[in-house]
Amino acid sequence: MAMLGSLLSLALAAPACSSSGRGGASPVVAPAVTPDGAPDGTPGAAAPAALPLPDDLEPASAADDRPDAGTVTIKLLADARRQAHVTWGRKDLGVAPLEIVRPRGSAPLDLTVQAPGYLPLHTRVFTDRDDTLSLRLYSERDAIALPGYSPAPAPTPSSSTKTRRQF
Repeated sequence: MAMLGSLLSLALAAPACSSSGRGGASPVVAPAVTPDGAPDGTPGAAAPAALPLPDDLEPASAADDRPDAGTVTIKLLADARRQAHVTWGRKDLGVAPLEIVRPRGSAPLDLTVQAPGYLPLHTRVFTDRDDTLSLRLYSERDAIALPGYSPAPAPTPSSSTKTRRQF
């Protein structure tokens, strides 16, 4: 009997699904539902329940009980003997190792780390959680082993003997 009811509802819905001849989209027809709430006349078949989100995907509550709930701490670790200066745009944040405290969820920080005798290091730090970043600096001699690195071309000596044409 339930099968007959679902076939009858499909037969009645078929003319409504046909194109109206104007090139537009066909109207949407909802599936038949029996009086007990089961779709298509099948008893006991209920709609799936919404799955709960994992804890790490839920937004942080504003009423967090930690005193530093609105800030993140980013630790930058580097060898102190190298005197690596960390800059954010024009702002010099100091010599690594150091800690940066920023508002949680603020824009990412594009940092540049420069030390004498080493290549500059560019990195991006996100402010969605507390994080620790170990900085490894390379000299030009060490960087040859890195994939994709090519040393800067040697400057060509400029000849001072060239003469300029005067018009």
